[in-house]
Amino acid sequence: METMQNSSCGCQEVIEEPISEENECCSSSSDCDYACNKLSDPEWIKGNMEYFPAGFAAKNGIFKDISPKETHQMIQEHKQDNTFIILDVKTKQEYLKIHLTGSMSMDFFSKPFKDDLFLLDKNKTYIVICKVGIRSGIAMNLMKKMGFKEVYNVLGGDDRWIAEEIPYD
Repeated sequence: METMQNSSCGCQEVIEEPISEENECCSSSSDCDYACNKLSDPEWIKGNMEYFPAGFAAKNGIFKDISPKETHQMIQEHKQDNTFIILDVKTKQEYLKIHLTGSMSMDFFSKPFKDDLFLLDKNKTYIVICKVGIRSGIAMNLMKKMGFKEVYNVLGGDDRWIAEEIPYD
């Protein structure tokens, strides 16, 4: 988005940038074409985002986007904490290529994903990560609706983590 000054009255207008035709959720590799296709399918989104009833969300809690640097610091501080969980929501193929040590894999696009989320302890602290941060952001919002207490989304996911040259341990 960009702000433009209106020459006739002096006020500012917000101008939306045109949407890029490229799919920004993935790199040029075809590893995550499946993920990109699902995220851009309105029927899939409608069928999966309306899963939880209104008012089911946690009334109090922490739901926050954090940088890979903040994530790395949190992981270092909580290495021995069994109430601190790293939840990786990439596909199995993506997870096998790269993942944080000790992370729990739960494929965002698997049929039992939402049911598997219900089985998790809602009182634990979760860091959710994916390839670029889109699926993990959606997962964090689902977890909020499901009554989880503390969930963090890694902005930019693996791609940003690697670009910022943060140790991936």
